[in-house]
This record gives sequence, C-alpha cells and structure tokens, in this order.
Amino acid sequence: MEAGYSEKVDELCRRYSLEGFMKTIDPETIPSETHYLHLNELVLEDIIWVDEVEGLLSATSHIEGCKVVGIDCEWKPNYEKGSQPSKVSIMQIASEKSVFIIDLIRLFEDEPNALGSCLKRILHSPSILKLGYNLQCDLKQLAHSYGELECFKHFEMLLDIQNVFKEARGGLSGLAKKILGAGLNKTRRNSNWEQRPLSPNQLEYAALDAAVLIHIFRHVRSQSQPASVKGGQSNVEWKSYIISSMDDTKKPKNMVKRKKKWKKCTVVSSQSN
Repeated sequence: MEAGYSEKVDELCRRYSLEGFMKTIDPETIPSETHYLHLNELVLEDIIWVDEVEGLLSATSHIEGCKVVGIDCEWKPNYEKGSQPSKVSIMQIASEKSVFIIDLIRLFEDEPNALGSCLKRILHSPSILKLGYNLQCDLKQLAHSYGELECFKHFEMLLDIQNVFKEARGGLSGLAKKILGAGLNKTRRNSNWEQRPLSPNQLEYAALDAAVLIHIFRHVRSQSQPASVKGGQSNVEWKSYIISSMDDTKKPKNMVKRKKKWKKCTVVSSQSN
C-alpha cells in the first residue's frame, strides 16, 4: 500500500478476506502513482499470443529474420515449502516491433515436437543474439520444466544484460528507469500465469519484460559511454559478455572474456527478475 500498488492490495484483500481493511485507509497517506513504462512508449506494433502450430511457425519465421531478440519467461509462483516449482507457463520473444507470447504449457501438451523444433531454430541459432536479464535462471527453469525437449539443452549467442550493468540496482525495472527514464510495474510478476486466458494486464507485463531488453540494448550499442548509468560499459566491451555457446545451462563455453562467469543460480519456485 505504501508503495502505491493498489491493484496488489485489492488482490490480497480478496485472497485473505480482508473486507474491512480498505475502509481504514486514509487516501491522503497513499502516495501518488509512480510513472511506469507503457507499451505505447516502446512503439510496439503487435503482441501476438501463440498457442497453436500455425502461429508458432509464423512466429519462428519472423524471429529467424531478426538479428537481436529479447527473451523472458513467466511461471506461477509456488510458496509451499518443499513443493516442486511450477512449469514455465509462457515464453516471451520480442523483436523491434512485435512480441510473441508463446503458451508453452498448451503447445507442449498438444504439439511437443513442433514446439521443440521451432524453439531449437531460435535458441540454437548462432545468427540471432538472444537478450535476457538474469538469463541463466530462466534457462534453468526451462530445462527443469521441459527436460524432454532438446531445444532447452543447448543455446547459442546469449547476452545477459544484467552482466553488462552490474552496478544497476532494482533489477530490470531499476535498469529500465536509469536507461529509459521509467521503470516497470512488477506487481503482476507473482500472478497466476497458468490461468487462461491471461488478463490484459498480464499480457502487457509479459510483453514489456521482453521488449524493454531490446531498447536497453539499443542504448548500450549506440552509446560509447552510457550517461544514464554511472560507470557504464563501453560500446566495445559489451561484446565480451556475449556467450557464444552453452550446453545444459552449465558453464558457458567459448566465452570471449573468460573471467566473466555466470552467477550461481538454483532453480527456484518464483521468479527473481
């Protein structure tokens, strides 16, 4: 409530039957709404939901024509101690103008071979640079969720934006605020990503998490010394963080800068990004 997340307050009140709670709140004690990044500010043309083979093939063809894409994943949080983590529910893949939100659960149930084949064309491609934030945690979660699929056992051309800006605080939202002038509304991160259909707010959140990576990367690539982040990396140096090949989400291979390694990450039941 103090952070101004009125939507989350409403959700928790409903979950825990706190009917009288909101009546006790003094509206003047609630801070004015923080400005968050919106999709229209990123000039996106399409958010495309993909849950059948025809759409998956179309999305794959589009993505194969891109040099750089942003990738993110969402899964339902599980707070029960000792329980297995939830399967990754969706994978978002963003190009400059479009975001494809792939229903992994549905496609894995209906067309696992097609899903594995299409994602292999993207994730194993050495000609497509895949951007992420805290990327290895997502990759571990994907491998844990869909270990039967070969597409999640090998990756080519990865760049974890988190490693380029190690000093940035506040996660991806904090980095977006420093680079783009507005952060991300993360209140929907722990919502139920297995519900279908996803709400418009969930779709916007998912699309933003992937699309913002493209815009941050554009800034990194175009600025020899990013002014928005103190101690930013040079235009030449960011290339040294690219991981050319990685198998089974273990230690990266063929890294240009050997001393830069993945941070240790374990499979967890809720997202850390």
